[in-house]
Amino acid sequence: MSFQEKSNLVMTVIMVLVFGGYFGDLGVAVIRSEAEPSQLGMPFIGLTAAIIFYSIIAHIIVAVWSPDEAEDADERDKFIEMRADARSGYVLGAGAILALNLAWLGFDVYWVAHMVLAGLAGAEIFKGVQRAIDYRVGV
Repeated sequence: MSFQEKSNLVMTVIMVLVFGGYFGDLGVAVIRSEAEPSQLGMPFIGLTAAIIFYSIIAHIIVAVWSPDEAEDADERDKFIEMRADARSGYVLGAGAILALNLAWLGFDVYWVAHMVLAGLAGAEIFKGVQRAIDYRVGV
């Protein structure tokens, strides 16, 4: 398993756990009618900080575990990255269209922002899964 493949796996797991936890908490807050649009900024800052912190720790562990593999990406890695970027664009576009529809229907900015975030997170997770499939199955 190459360094890029390990990095992709680590980042995909981090994204699933952090965004899954965030949107799970948001879903519980919606069910309990506790969702507060006035507190929109702090969770986004916490999400960003958590992703940065966990990704730094995980990449340090991956690099220490196999230091000789931490090299530049080869042609195969670049092709897999390009292919996953192209395909995840469709997920991002669908999230943008859904966010625009929420805005058009008159939903609060709180929900539109969360739909944008869900589209971004979904595209990144889809890209990670697509790269993992391409590394394992081949291109």
